[in-house]
Amino acid sequence: MKIRVNPHSDTPIYEQMVNTIIAAIEANQLGSGDRLPSIRGLSAQLGINPNTTARVYRELELRGFIESKTGSGCYVLPRSGEAAAREKAARMQQLYSDMLHEARERRIGEEDFLRFLRARTGT
Repeated sequence: MKIRVNPHSDTPIYEQMVNTIIAAIEANQLGSGDRLPSIRGLSAQLGINPNTTARVYRELELRGFIESKTGSGCYVLPRSGEAAAREKAARMQQLYSDMLHEARERRIGEEDFLRFLRARTGT
């Protein structure tokens, strides 16, 4: 799994990392029992503060994606279909909210934006 962050993005680095790891888990690029990189190792690789990586891992643990084993590292947990669906719905809601916010900043109304999306998808 390759994690990349964009320091120039409006999305905070920790959020970018959380989203990338969740996407890798959902795409089965990371499977149940897979070990995540160490906090220090991943922080050094990305050139970020280890506290940021620790925050990412805590967030993933709180959401039920990983478990931390003292002295051993962090591992991907098995996902139930219901838990995965809830998390996906929450991420889609966040994406929708972000898109609407961006549209408003560009002076595009919600109805115009939704009409555009429907036209693009043919629905």
